[in-house]
Amino acid sequence: MTSKSKKVTVSKEQLADTAVAAGVVGVETQVAGVAGMVEGVETLQAAQAVGLVGKAALAAGASDLTRAQDLELVAERVAMLSDVVAAAGAADMAQGAEILAASQDLEVQSILVSGLSEEDLRLGMEMGAIAGQLAVAADVVAMLDMPVLAEFLANKGDDLRDLAVDAIIKFAATRAMSQTMEAMGAKIGAMGADEMVEGLARRTVAEAAARRSEELAEAGLAYAVSGVENLEVAQAAGAVAREMAIEGVAEVAAGSMEMGAGATMEAVGEALAEKAM
Repeated sequence: MTSKSKKVTVSKEQLADTAVAAGVVGVETQVAGVAGMVEGVETLQAAQAVGLVGKAALAAGASDLTRAQDLELVAERVAMLSDVVAAAGAADMAQGAEILAASQDLEVQSILVSGLSEEDLRLGMEMGAIAGQLAVAADVVAMLDMPVLAEFLANKGDDLRDLAVDAIIKFAATRAMSQTMEAMGAKIGAMGADEMVEGLARRTVAEAAARRSEELAEAGLAYAVSGVENLEVAQAAGAVAREMAIEGVAEVAAGSMEMGAGATMEAVGEALAEKAM
């Protein structure tokens, strides 16, 4: 026995209702797709902004690290300069101390020579006095008719007079030498004082350079820390930007699919609406 298929009939009113429903669903789906795409575009824009922040942080980090290296190099050079200047200052002060000691030795020697010259003067005057006394004694002996003794006394008096003159001349020479030694000692002392002053100045410069080196080293360390922090920010921003970009692309794709599905549903509704007429 042959079975007959049942034919399902749909009224035009039902087709019209279905068409309307399909059209509404299609429109709503397209609206949801558009919203999804808009949200995806906003996410992509936000990802781009985060990426720019990451790039800026990367550039700042690289700049800070470069600055840190430059400051570290300058700090090392200033520290070396400080050591050199400090050594030179110490050498100047030691040399100045030696020169001052030498000037003091000359001062002492000048005093000694001056004392010796005064002794020569005293001795010369005494010999001169004795020579005068011998001359008087020779005159008296000559008056007593003792010519040999008178001549002897006169000769000895002349010899003592010559020795007295030599002693006084020696006094003048040693006194001049004492004054020259005193002046030389003062000059050398001034040179030693200048060396000491120069040494103190260099030591002051070396201490200032050492402090500046420490300041530069601290600044370099701060730049290094800032550079590392900026690089970490750049890395984190890059990761966030990539995640947001993936999310934004997915949202745009999902919105596009919804728009396609909505358009299809809307077309079905329009086709049903045509049949319902």
